[in-house]
Amino acid sequence: MNRKGTQTTLFIAIVAGCLVLLNVLGVRAFARADVTRDKAYTLSKATKDTMGALEGPVVVTAYFTEKLPAPYSSNARYVRDLLEEFRAASKGKLAFEFIDPQSQETDADKEAKKEVKQDIFGRRFREPTSIEKDLTGQGIQPVEIRVIEEDQQQTKRAYMAIVVKHQEKKEVIPLVQNVSSLEYDLTTLVRKLTRPKTPVIGVLQGHDEPKLNEKFRYLQTMLSQMYELRPVELGQKDRFDAGLDALFVLGPKKALAPNELKAIDQLLMEGRSVAFFLDAVHVDLRTFEPSEAQHGLAAMLTTYGVTLGDKLVADVKSGNVSVSERRGFMVINQPVPYPFMPAVQRLEGDSVITQGLGDVLFPFVTSLEVKQVEGTTATVLARTSQKSWLENTPPNISPQRDWRAETVTPTGPYPLMAQVAGTLKSHFASEANQSGSPGTPLLGQSKGEARVIVVGTSHLFQDEFMQNRGNQVLAMNIADWMLLDPALLAMRNRGLALPTLKGELSDSTRNLVKFGNALGLPLLLALFGLVRWRMREASRSSITV
Repeated sequence: MNRKGTQTTLFIAIVAGCLVLLNVLGVRAFARADVTRDKAYTLSKATKDTMGALEGPVVVTAYFTEKLPAPYSSNARYVRDLLEEFRAASKGKLAFEFIDPQSQETDADKEAKKEVKQDIFGRRFREPTSIEKDLTGQGIQPVEIRVIEEDQQQTKRAYMAIVVKHQEKKEVIPLVQNVSSLEYDLTTLVRKLTRPKTPVIGVLQGHDEPKLNEKFRYLQTMLSQMYELRPVELGQKDRFDAGLDALFVLGPKKALAPNELKAIDQLLMEGRSVAFFLDAVHVDLRTFEPSEAQHGLAAMLTTYGVTLGDKLVADVKSGNVSVSERRGFMVINQPVPYPFMPAVQRLEGDSVITQGLGDVLFPFVTSLEVKQVEGTTATVLARTSQKSWLENTPPNISPQRDWRAETVTPTGPYPLMAQVAGTLKSHFASEANQSGSPGTPLLGQSKGEARVIVVGTSHLFQDEFMQNRGNQVLAMNIADWMLLDPALLAMRNRGLALPTLKGELSDSTRNLVKFGNALGLPLLLALFGLVRWRMREASRSSITV
């Protein structure tokens, strides 16, 4: 072997040795680099703060069946890596273990699994094992997955669940299927288990509002995971209970009484938060019949810097509704665009509520006018597109309305949602400054920062529209912002932002981009080859023998 070959062999051996050494060190040292745009695989500040603030031990038990097929096997690895980072951030106060339920079976369980029975319909089944009964009691059920074993496709029962325990309290993630939100889910559960008090969100009642357990069941289920939702009715009282941390005014049909207006105003003056979801009309979604709604809050909201419009907003950029169409003896349900359901593709404003959030439906919404009031910051969080317009009430909101017979002049965009934060001046400041006023003394301005959300509809959180992912996230974001938890809110928004083009493209620009991407690179490559060929030909012709 010559000297050059010896050097090459030695170089390859050194590189191979370095790679082996790095692999050995990698087994003992855990680290990873996150190169994603929004740091999706780096622990968020909310998680680090939560882990660092733990005062007592938290135990996480991950029940995962071993030797799961892809993609479930990668989920198990991700869970293990994530819990390693949680443990490191908690300085050992969070401990975790991985358990394969099958490995916990006793000899009696293994014998019981061999005994297969039949029900009266001839279906085969077996009695659950002791470990299966224990997991069922904790709210964990196995899932059926398809695996390839011995060159045959089979169905296998598998566990992919997480249990989080702190002292005598326990929370369960019964199925780890989507790991994209797992960090948020685990951090939320740890906070829920370790916090001294559950924050209370009151939901105002007594004005023919839709009931939580009738129209807002999905909203109630979501918010109840982190907060206590408590229906509140003031009656003749002039103050809300001191235990109330925030208030939702969710679709009243009747005007609030003067004492109720003062109670809401003073709740804000005490530095607490209120979200107003107010309608110009209520709509029966079975018949699409509108009915007038009165809330009596317009003047007070104007004091805070938000003026509610009285006309419905319609938008070409909208969601769809299903319309029944008879064709002969058949009835066909066909989705049609519904302009009274504006779809905001990207929310705006420098707010953690809307950061990265889009695809939100605002059905039967009225526009807002927002102005800055001294001591506060008012921000528009959502607008319609430029192809929107206003419709007088009562409007013709039938999904079968023939838009071909109408001429519409777009006048948008229109603000649909706003937030106000800062030192608010009371709507009843003149009474607060009067000495000797009867009843509880009124505050003239807010103590600390008050927070207000105003949306010109309550329909966006009704069950029919909460199937939309954007509406779900918006509801949780508003609750978190009102209760001063922006770090947790920012973690939920992470990964929602899509790298889309800004603004609307003309047809010519869109076609130029499309065909440029499809044909531009091949044409450039062909041109480069042609230039290289001509250069070679020229070089050859210049050679003389």
